[in-house]
Amino acid sequence: KNLRKLDLEIIKNSVFARHGYSFKKDTFRYFFEQTDWYIPVSNNVDEDLSPLEKENVALLNRLTKYAEDKYDSFGR
Repeated sequence: KNLRKLDLEIIKNSVFARHGYSFKKDTFRYFFEQTDWYIPVSNNVDEDLSPLEKENVALLNRLTKYAEDKYDSFGR
């Protein structure tokens, strides 16, 4: 609940980055290029995700939407 939208998006996109997703959005591409483990190799890694990773991405999508919708009501 206390994470910012960008924090949640980075956590979510780390799942894709671990599978070598080549990000189109500069924010994520630059962020993950700073790590020594990120090697972009694919434009679509959906088939590579485990069922648990898919569940986690879905959860993070819901939390991100909540952060967007409720951001001001918590005074952050």
